[in-house]
Amino acid sequence: MAHHDQKCFLLAVDGSERCLTAVKRFGQFFKDRTDCRWTILHCVQQHLMLYPGELWDADTSLRVARSTQEKICQSITGRCRDALLEMGFDSDRIETLCRLDSLDPGQEIIKVAGEKKISCIAVGRRGLSPAENILIGSVSTRVVQYEEYRTVWIMEPDAPPTGNVLIAVESHPECRALTYYVHEWIGPTPGKQYTFLHILPPVPPTLWDDGHILDEQERAARHSWKRHWEEEKRRQVDQFMDEAREVLLSQGIPNEAIQCRIVPVHKGVARDLLAHIESGQYEAVVMGKRSLREKKPFLVGSHANKVLQHARKVHLCLVGRAC
Repeated sequence: MAHHDQKCFLLAVDGSERCLTAVKRFGQFFKDRTDCRWTILHCVQQHLMLYPGELWDADTSLRVARSTQEKICQSITGRCRDALLEMGFDSDRIETLCRLDSLDPGQEIIKVAGEKKISCIAVGRRGLSPAENILIGSVSTRVVQYEEYRTVWIMEPDAPPTGNVLIAVESHPECRALTYYVHEWIGPTPGKQYTFLHILPPVPPTLWDDGHILDEQERAARHSWKRHWEEEKRRQVDQFMDEAREVLLSQGIPNEAIQCRIVPVHKGVARDLLAHIESGQYEAVVMGKRSLREKKPFLVGSHANKVLQHARKVHLCLVGRAC
C-alpha cells in the first residue's frame, strides 16, 4: 500500500549493468529527498527459464526452475537495493518484489503498480534501435503504451548529473498538469534548475499565401495577420508560463532557477524538442503523454512517442492523467 504522505516509485529492473547504472543515476536525481519510497520489481520471464533440451516438457522445467528464478530475482533486486542504500536512502523505505513466470513483463509492471497504488513507474530503456522497437517493442515502450493514468519515467544510465530539468509544454491545461507534477515530485529536491519550453506551432494554413502572387497591399495585410497571430500566441503562452513560475516560487525555488522560453518551430515540434534535449545540458525532461491516449495506433505520430523513441542521455518523464 502506498503511503500518501510520501512519494512512491515502482522501479522495474532487469539484471543488466546498464539498468543498475540507470537506477543509480535515477536515485541520485532524488537523493536529497527524505519522503521517497521505492519498490524494486523484477519480473522473470517464462521463456528465459526454458533451456535447450527441455522444451519438450515445459511444465516440468518451469517447476524445477522456480528456485532458480527466485535466486536470480533476489540477486537482481538486492543489487539495486544496495545501490539506493549507498546513496543514503533508509532501508525501511525500500521494498523488493519478485514476479516469477512472467509472460508479459510490461503488463506485470502495470499490474503491480495498481496493486500497490503507486502512481509513478520507472523503467530502464533496453538497448534496442527505434526500428527494433517498432518490430518487437521494448518493455518501456509497452508500459508507456498501455499505462493510461500513471506517470512513467524512463531511467537513463548516461543522464548527466546537471540538475537541469526541461519541462516541455504545449497548452495551458498541460502546463498546469506538468507544473503540478514538478511542484509535488521534483520541486522539493534541492539544487534543481527548471526550464519551461514552448515551441510555437507553424502558422495555420489560413494565414499562408494564396495560390497567386500577392500585390503590395495584400502582402502587408498578410504580414500583419501573421504578426498578430504570433503575438497573441506568445501572450497566451506567457500567461500560463507566468502561472507556472509562481507555483514553483511558492515552494521556495529561487527565481533565478526558473527559465521560461518560447521559440518558433524550425523543423517540427518533436524534432526541435529533440534538438534541445540533445544539447546535453538536461538531466531530465518532463512532458505530457496525452497524445499517447488518443484512439489511434500507438506508433502513429505523437510528439511524446517520437521523443520516447529517440531521446537519449536524459531521464524522460511522461506525465499521466493521475499525476
